Amino acid sequence: MLDCRQLVSLTALALLGTGCLGPKKNLFPPAAGAPHKTVHLVSHGWHTGVIVSRADLPTNVWPAQRDFAKFESLEVGWGDDGFYRSEKITAGIAMKALFWPTPSVLHVVGFNGPPTQEFPESQVIRVELSAEGFARLCAQIDDEFTQTRQGKPIPLGPGLYGESEFYRARQSYYFPKTCNWWTARTLRAAGCPITPLRSVTAGSVMSQAKRFGTVLQPDRDSASPREIIP
Repeated sequence: MLDCRQLVSLTALALLGTGCLGPKKNLFPPAAGAPHKTVHLVSHGWHTGVIVSRADLPTNVWPAQRDFAKFESLEVGWGDDGFYRSEKITAGIAMKALFWPTPSVLHVVGFNGPPTQEFPESQVIRVELSAEGFARLCAQIDDEFTQTRQGKPIPLGPGLYGESEFYRARQSYYFPKTCNWWTARTLRAAGCPITPLRSVTAGSVMSQAKRFGTVLQPDRDSASPREIIP
């Protein structure tokens, strides 16, 4: 009988058989000489996130950015509330995250300096976006935050590393909508040639991103035991 990790792996392999999406016309890649914005994609072995410069963010998006005013860059990721914030991962938590719609959270990290310096053991890929593609990426992430009637985010407590915070997110989490699917969906909104359905694992996201981005820091030598889902 298959355990949950084997089942996830087999399902991921099946999804990899789906077709690849090409770039969205007039969004990606940025036209030669046209304004563009740089973002970074980071993989921590089991989880991927998107890094943006705070100076590039419009003031009316990402209400959580105001909580990180002293930092140059923000990393944002998404995942299952119970799995992401649990101190100890059990089979029950993993199964619930995989097969039942559950609440989700956004994880925001503030830092200064280049991403390769902040995350020396993580894979980092630089991606150049058109101005419109970047605006759509920002809007896509902005829409993920649950907000109060006053337009404020809902903080849930300290994050996993560095100067970070969890925030309540809008969507429900369920397989194959993993954190890595979310990252791919965010890049797809910017016009990138990436297929969310082929992006269940961190490795599948990064292998696609290598085709349209620049690898600044290669794969880590070892994978985390949380590689399949967050």
